[in-house]
Amino acid sequence: MKKRSWITVFVLVMVWIVLGMMVDNSIKLPSFFDVLVRMRELAFSYEFYEAFGYTLLRSLSGLFFAMVLALIIGIAAGMNSHIEEYFEPIYTILKSIPNISYILIVLIWSSSDFTMRVISFMVMFPMAYANVLNGMKSIDQDYLDVMKIYPEKKITEIFRVYLPLISTYIFASLSNGIGLTFKVGIMAEIMGSVSPGVGRQFQLCRIHVDMISTFAWTIWLILLLMGLEGLIHLLNRYWNKQD
Repeated sequence: MKKRSWITVFVLVMVWIVLGMMVDNSIKLPSFFDVLVRMRELAFSYEFYEAFGYTLLRSLSGLFFAMVLALIIGIAAGMNSHIEEYFEPIYTILKSIPNISYILIVLIWSSSDFTMRVISFMVMFPMAYANVLNGMKSIDQDYLDVMKIYPEKKITEIFRVYLPLISTYIFASLSNGIGLTFKVGIMAEIMGSVSPGVGRQFQLCRIHVDMISTFAWTIWLILLLMGLEGLIHLLNRYWNKQD
């Protein structure tokens, strides 16, 4: 984060500390220092790494398949307008269905553990497909003209021309979608009573009315997502340097 962002964080923390002292009620607003202590306790516990490990595995597996399918269909649609027209109704339906509907439908149809993978896929796919298609449409006509003059196999064109040119759109999909995927996925874990996982830990916090742990898990989740987004930005910069 930039310097001004850290100033904002510092101000928010100070407001939290002051309000916590004024309220003096761990259920209404936990103390900042109590939450820090609980975060430290979680960091040294097995359940912390188990919960995040399983949630990461479920979310990232759905995210991976969503990106692969979005690349395949998005690139195909960008190369052939007929494919885009055929797929348009499916895309419209997928992006219009509320996330809660996905969760309820998949919970009824399949096992709870499988639900989060499907939810991650369904949430991420429409966004990724739209970005890939927009990337394909933004390619300069000069590149397309050169490919007509010096034709190559389609698979070669995809890996040597299309993917490098739309890489910015791909990384944008990952950066914007990973947070949403996790939030919806954890909600699916809570509703499906999936164990182990971060959603299960939030469910236990609710049962025990443990606001300190709720805040602690939430902050750890924020830090994890910030770390993943930072990693995506680093990979994007590395990819662009390679080009």
